[in-house]
Amino acid sequence: MVVCNEKCVRQIGQYLNVPVGKLSCDASGKISVTTGPNNEDKIIGFATIIAQLARASNRPQFGNDKEDEALVRQWLEYAVCYGNSSHCSQTAHKVLKELNDVLSTRVYFVGNSPTLADIVLYHVLYPVMMTLSFQEKEQYIHVSRWFNHIQQDSNLRQKNNLVIFNRTLLYS
Repeated sequence: MVVCNEKCVRQIGQYLNVPVGKLSCDASGKISVTTGPNNEDKIIGFATIIAQLARASNRPQFGNDKEDEALVRQWLEYAVCYGNSSHCSQTAHKVLKELNDVLSTRVYFVGNSPTLADIVLYHVLYPVMMTLSFQEKEQYIHVSRWFNHIQQDSNLRQKNNLVIFNRTLLYS
């Protein structure tokens, strides 16, 4: 669940090499982080926290121009809206179908190189992709191609296991 997924926020912060701060969740499941020297600054909401981490990273995570940045922010909101429901099998398949259609004509979600959208969607989709059978992964061939490509970055993957897409392993 993305609304209050502390692990996801921590992994993204670690990938961006930015300290996350003190994370907490309220009764409604909304995540917040307190930062600053005296924990006086509070940022509320998954997408807002992630965007703040990306700004602090001094890496070009929002693409090449303002249009790319707007698209990245839309994908962050998509992750919040639909990633929250991805634990439900029916919703997960709907989301995977939508993402598969988007990735049928591109390598990354925004632009020609990985952006914050790819990083966040990798971490949001990881639990779903781990549970899919080989046949289900084949149904979403473009998502599977993208996911397999993205997960090869060990800094992004961190301690997550590789999701296997091939039925016959040549080496172990």
